[in-house]
Order: sequence, then structure tokens, then C-alpha cells
Amino acid sequence: MRTRPIRLARTSAHLLALVFFAGCASLRSTSSNRLDQHIAEADAAYRQLDGGHLSMYNDAVASIAKDIDGDTPNELRTQLDSLHVKLDPSKIDLPLARYHVVSRSRRTGESIGAPMLLDYDTSSARFYPPDGLLCSATALYRRENGEPHLSFVTAKATIELNGSRFALRRDDDAALDAMSRRGRSVVHSGFRNMLRPGSMQERSGIFLTEPYDPNKAVVLMVPGLQSTPFAFVDLMKAMRRDAEVSAHFQVWGFLYATGTPVLFNALRLRQELEKTIHDVDPRDRDFATRHIVVIGHSMGGLSAHTLVSSSGEELWKSLFAVPPPRLHGDKQVIRELVDGLHFRRNLRVVRAIFAATPHRGSDLAESWIGHVAASLIRLPTSLRTDIVGIVATNPDAATPSAKAFHREMNFSSVRTLSPRDPALNALVDLPIGVPFHSIIGQQHGGAIETSSDGVVRYASSHLDGANSELVVRSGHGVCENADAQREVIRILRLELRGERVFARK
Repeated sequence: MRTRPIRLARTSAHLLALVFFAGCASLRSTSSNRLDQHIAEADAAYRQLDGGHLSMYNDAVASIAKDIDGDTPNELRTQLDSLHVKLDPSKIDLPLARYHVVSRSRRTGESIGAPMLLDYDTSSARFYPPDGLLCSATALYRRENGEPHLSFVTAKATIELNGSRFALRRDDDAALDAMSRRGRSVVHSGFRNMLRPGSMQERSGIFLTEPYDPNKAVVLMVPGLQSTPFAFVDLMKAMRRDAEVSAHFQVWGFLYATGTPVLFNALRLRQELEKTIHDVDPRDRDFATRHIVVIGHSMGGLSAHTLVSSSGEELWKSLFAVPPPRLHGDKQVIRELVDGLHFRRNLRVVRAIFAATPHRGSDLAESWIGHVAASLIRLPTSLRTDIVGIVATNPDAATPSAKAFHREMNFSSVRTLSPRDPALNALVDLPIGVPFHSIIGQQHGGAIETSSDGVVRYASSHLDGANSELVVRSGHGVCENADAQREVIRILRLELRGERVFARK
């Protein structure tokens, strides 16, 4: 009994198609081609949108989407030319490679169109993932000045068709899921790149997860130890589902080999951010590159700290008892040490979010597990040789605390996450020059002050002066927690309203 209305609806759709198809010679009604038939059905339903034939229109456009799944723009243009249908050009400044249908998307309300993915070739754009960029879009059939068009809309939430306004059907989760599947080797590279940072197969750097928009603020996501930007996929999905946040923010992710010393990772982040900004905004005039919110998870929060504070001589003095000019050895190595331990607040970064960040180190680094992990990490031979060479050439240059801590000559990231690392203890005391927020995991019940997320104690993640601090019931992967994701969205909305008031200490 339940199938009868469906059959009636389908029959009505075909009848409408036949009625209008007969009067549309431009659509080659005599063709048996499936795409031809589905375009005719879409045209018929399009003319009746003001009469409530939305489901018929969506069914027809969904059929078109299936017909063109896997097509290249040239293949699709050839087919459409034969039907005298215009293909609207992509609004994204990247070469479009293929169209992909989203087959499992659910419909919501009175939305219109068919969700699709546009697959862009990024081989010549270094600041995008090298294996391509997938963007969510909505396939639409429309008429303009009486002429039929097929469009793929990416940047709008609503559209007016045939005198009525509709919400667009788009599946942003599908794009992120597809990029995760395509980037599976990167997803699983975190542990390998921690143990063998010198043998990293992937290109490190900052990568854009969507087409660059000069008018959208940037959320820069910095992952932690043995991780990659794909660790933020659930958070990115939550952000894209929020209409206000997705309309005003774009996400960049930092991919790096996490086994190298913490402050070397931070230096690389600062350098890569500068390169990326120069690539996307060479004239330095965009709103986007002057409004960056940084989110650092775990060790990534320590790198983020160096973007929003100025070191002065504090970090240098925590390790060396003499100024840089009095060090002997390779000048290039000394220069890198100077750059790693000296930085000024990046004025482009306007807000910071620290998620499960070990500002005062992690006790796990001092445990037997931490010692084993530190011993397994193989730093690039040149890096280890360079650091050891400077230490050996300047035996009296190190501070007593630095001598004691670095006695084992282990400079891996795990080792430099120890609560006893002098540089880490100097970093935590640097004043943060922007509004900042803390999101902290509590793995088990009990008093917050003595709690832990299983890796980092609350006492290490807590920072005085935060504009907000949220403790969620979670392990160390707090960015996968729904309450933490809602908190990030709340904070981004604060930034949209321009609320940059510092919390009182």
C-alpha cells in the first residue's frame, strides 16, 4: 500500500516531462540518451517549481548527477553541447578534474538540488593537498534568458530559481570524508613521521582544506605528537555544519614530522605560515591573512604559543649562559638555534585556542613509556650532529639546568615535552598577546584540579588569564568531543562579533 503514492509521483513526473519535452526542441526530445531524458525531466519540473514540484525537480537533478558521475569537464561539456545546454564555469580558480556524485546524502527540509563533489587538480598549487582538493557543491538545472543551464554552486547557502528561493542541498561531510579516504597514507603517517622525522615521505607545510577566500578569516589547526591535520576532521565537520561559522571561516592545517624538538617544530610552523601567506596573498591586502585564529592540540598548542607571544631573551637564557655571538661552531646551526629561541608575536593571529596542551610538560615523557618512545625516535643525522656539535664545542655555554636536562643528548620531541625541560618552563611564562581559550580533557570523575586526560594533567593544561576554560569528559583527543567542538564554535562566533577583550588575571 505504501508504494502507490511513490508510483503516482513518478508517473506525474514522467507526464510532466512528456508535456514540456514535446515543446522543447532545443533539448532534443527524440534522443534516447539518459542524460537527455533526465534534463528534460528537470526542465519540466523547473517550470513548475512555483507549483510545488520540488521533489520531482530534485529527483531529476539527482539522476543527472548520477549520469555525469566521474565525468571530466570536457566530457560533460561535449554531452551538454549536443543537447544545447550550457555548462556554467567553475567559480574556483583551480583546474577542475572530475565531478563526483554524493549518493548517500539525506534531504533536509525544502532544500533543492543534488549534492556533488568537485575534484580539483592541485598539482601546481603547493598550498593545497598535492593529491587534489574536493569541494562540496550543489548541482542545479535552471533557465536563464530562456536558455537551459547546468550549474554547480559551491559558495552559497540559498538560491533563487524560477521566482522562488530555496536552501541548497550540499553535503560538506562528504568532501572531508572523501579527502580522508584519498589521503589515507597521510592519515596513518603520524606515528611513522614521529619515529623517523628525517624520512618523512609527505610534503610538510600548511595546506588549505578549501578554496582560498580572501574575505574569510582563517582557522589554523596545529596537530600534536604523532598526529596529522586529519585528527581535526570531526571538528571541521562540526564547523562546516554551522552556517555562520562556515560562511566566515576557512580552515588551514599544518602537516609536519612531529619527532623533532618542540621549538624546532614551532620554528617550522612560523616559517611555513609566512610562506603560505605570501603564496595566497602576495600583495598582503586580504582580510583573511590578517585575521587568523590558531587552534593547537597537545604539542601543537606549544607551537601555537610562539605565534601569540614574544620570547625576548627568556628562552635563550633558559638554555645558554652566553649570548649568541659568544657561541663557537657552525654559523648556520647557531643561526637556526637563534631563530628557534627568538620570536615576536605574529600580529596576524588574533585569537588562540589551546586543546589539551601540555604547557608545563607531560609526566608521560618522564615515564618508562616516554623514555622508550624517546629512544626510538631517530632524528635526522644532520640535526642531531649539529646540535651535539654546538654543545660539545661550547661546554661552558649551557645553563646548569640545561646541562642537567640534556645530559643524555636526546633532543626528540618526546624528550623536550618533559616537565623538566628548561625551555618549556620558560615558554609557559611568556605573556600571550591575544585573547586565548583552554579546552581540557578529564578522563575520569573527581576533582578537576587533580585530574588528567590520560596524557596531560589539568595543572599542565591550565593557564591563568584565559578568556575561557572548558573541561570536558574526554581523553587526550578532546577535539573529537562534541562539547569541545561546540566550544570552538562558540569561540569563533565571539571572534565574528569582534569580542577581543582580555580576561583579567
